[in-house]
Amino acid sequence: MIARVPVFVCGDPSRGDDAAGLAAVELLPPDVRARAEMTAVGQLDVLLLLDLPADAPCVVVDAVAGLPPGETWVRPLAALVDRARGLADAGRAPEPRSSHELPLDQVLALAATLRERPPAGTFVGISGSCWDLGAPLSPAVAAALPAFAAAIATAVDAAAGAAAAVAGAAAGAAAAEGAAGGGVPAEEAADRPG
Repeated sequence: MIARVPVFVCGDPSRGDDAAGLAAVELLPPDVRARAEMTAVGQLDVLLLLDLPADAPCVVVDAVAGLPPGETWVRPLAALVDRARGLADAGRAPEPRSSHELPLDQVLALAATLRERPPAGTFVGISGSCWDLGAPLSPAVAAALPAFAAAIATAVDAAAGAAAAVAGAAAGAAAAEGAAGGGVPAEEAADRPG
C-alpha cells in the first residue's frame, strides 16, 4: 500500500480569502481525497516539513497576495526555497514580526537547511484580495475555486505518482538485497551452503 500524500492546507477560515485553501480541498473528488492526507495547519510550521521522510513529496496549499485575485499559482517547493535564498543573499529577505510568522518561503528555506535539501513537493496557491476578519471569500476567489481545486488535484496526483516511484525503487532495492542473501554481498551469498 502506498502512503497517502501529505497535503498541508494553510489558512484561517474566518479571514476572507485566507479560507480559500480550506474551501478548495472540500471540492476535491473522492479519489483524490483518498490519496491525500489533508491537514489544516493555519500557518505552515517547519516541524511538519522536518517530519516528512527524505523523498516523500507533499503539497502545500495557501492563499497568496500580489497577483490578480483568483489567479492560481503553482510552483515546486524547491523553487520557493531558491527564491528565499536568493532574496536573503541579496539582502532583501522580508523581516518577520516573530518566529511564529515566518513567510512561507522562509519556512521552506529553514526546512531545506535543516534537512540538507528542500522538501519534495509542490506549492499551490490562489491570489486573494480580502483578508478581513469575518469576511467571506471575495467574488473572484469564490469563482476560481474549481480551477484552484483542479490544480490541487493535479499536484496530489503528481505527488502520489512520485511517491509510488520512490516506493517502487525502495522495494526493488530491498528485493535485490534479499536475493543477495539478506544484505550479505552477492559473492559471499554464493559461497554459503544451500
